[in-house]
Amino acid sequence: MSTKKILIIEDEEALSQMYKMKFEQEGYQVLVASDGEEGIALAKAKKPDLILLDLVLPKMDGYKVLQKLRTDQGTRGIKIYILSNLGQNGEINKGFEDGADGYMVKANLTPSQLVENVEKIFDGQSVGVKRRVVALTPAEKAKKEVIRDNGVSILLIEDEEAIIEMYKLRLAKGGFRVEIAKNGAWGIKRAKEKKFDVIIMDMVMPAMNGYRAIKELKTDAKTKDVPIIVLSNSAQDKDVERAREFGAACYLLKSGITPARLVKEIEKAVKTKNENGKV
Repeated sequence: MSTKKILIIEDEEALSQMYKMKFEQEGYQVLVASDGEEGIALAKAKKPDLILLDLVLPKMDGYKVLQKLRTDQGTRGIKIYILSNLGQNGEINKGFEDGADGYMVKANLTPSQLVENVEKIFDGQSVGVKRRVVALTPAEKAKKEVIRDNGVSILLIEDEEAIIEMYKLRLAKGGFRVEIAKNGAWGIKRAKEKKFDVIIMDMVMPAMNGYRAIKELKTDAKTKDVPIIVLSNSAQDKDVERAREFGAACYLLKSGITPARLVKEIEKAVKTKNENGKV
């Protein structure tokens, strides 16, 4: 069992608690700070072996936190890895310039993969994205910033803000049109009002649980042919079987799927639906 101490500076509580639980299962000591000022105070007081630092934080952004930690005698030697959904060249390069030891993109990692990366960091291996020095021409930059539209519309029924932001960003970059419903009842309403190609649904939601929502969608003529992908925190066989019995096309565990894998499952569901002639 590892006795290394990790400080996670992250303002999305659902995400930080998910990471904390996973690291503690592997034997790490874990501290959590929800804003930049708290993170600096904990770093000075507890002297962690590694800091995982988000960039978008209340009170003080991650770059300023990094600068202050690197100029303080007591914290300047701590290993600091940025863990952010910001992944453009300028953002990555600034992180390294301000003193980060490494840079990881949240959306590319499941909690399990993050733990694997941290183990590699403590073994002295290099992980994450590298400093990017390739300059784009104005034309290339404009082209890169254009988001393609693949014509596939998705309804995401989910109440956790951290999950919503992570998947919404990745799906939009993949060309999908995404609409959000933050509870089951509203999701049902929107699914019946507007035609969606795929519905992605959490199972534990306010107003209406996932099983009831799936049942209602699959018994309504307007929505019965829309593929439903379940995202859940439960890996129990009985939950998977029950969701499939109600009509879910796919059941995915939140802690074990990356946004890139979710995109593949969406594409697979759309392809299957089209092949069955249910467009």
